[in-house]
Amino acid sequence: MPLTDSPVKGMYIKEDGRFFFLQDRKLKTQGRQGGLIIMRMKALDNGQIINKTIKSGTKVEYVTPETKEVQYLYNDALGVYFMDMETYESITISKDVIGGYINYLKEGESILILVYEGNILSVKENPSVILEVIEADEAVKGNTANAATKLVTVETGYQLHVPLFIKKGEKIKINTESGTYSSKAN
Repeated sequence: MPLTDSPVKGMYIKEDGRFFFLQDRKLKTQGRQGGLIIMRMKALDNGQIINKTIKSGTKVEYVTPETKEVQYLYNDALGVYFMDMETYESITISKDVIGGYINYLKEGESILILVYEGNILSVKENPSVILEVIEADEAVKGNTANAATKLVTVETGYQLHVPLFIKKGEKIKINTESGTYSSKAN
C-alpha cells in the first residue's frame, strides 16, 4: 500500500480499513514545533464528514482507484442500482455513498464509479448536469420583492428554485455541489 507524507485534495485515503475522500487540507504552522495538517475527509461508507489533524510529515496510506463505466438503472429504499457496461452485471451502491448526487441521475445514463480491490468507493460526480424541467408554476405577478424565483421539478424528481422566465420543457444547467440553478442549457 503506498504511503505519502503530503496528502493532497482529491486523494483517496485508507485508514483502519475504511476509505475516505480528502475534500480539503490546510497547513498550520506552529513555530518550532513544526506544522500540522488539518484534513477534511468524507467517509465513503456513510458520507460522514470528518476533520482530522495530523503532524506534518506523518505518513498517510492512500489508494488509486480504477474507473469503471456503469449505467444508472433505478433506486429504491435499499440502494441505487447500476449495470456494469462490460459484464452486464447488476451493481448495488448504498444511498449513503451516493448522497445528494442521486437527485441528478437520469435513468439509462452512463456514469463513472471509482473501484478499489472490488470495493466501490464513490460515484464520479460531474460539477454540473443538464436536466429538463417537467413541472413549472406560472410566474406570479407582483412577486418580485427580492430575487424573483419559482419552484420547478426536473425529470429526476428534484425540485429547485429558478428564475421566473424558465418554462416547462426547457433544459437547465444545475450546479451539483450546491444543488442550485446555474443557467439555461443551449
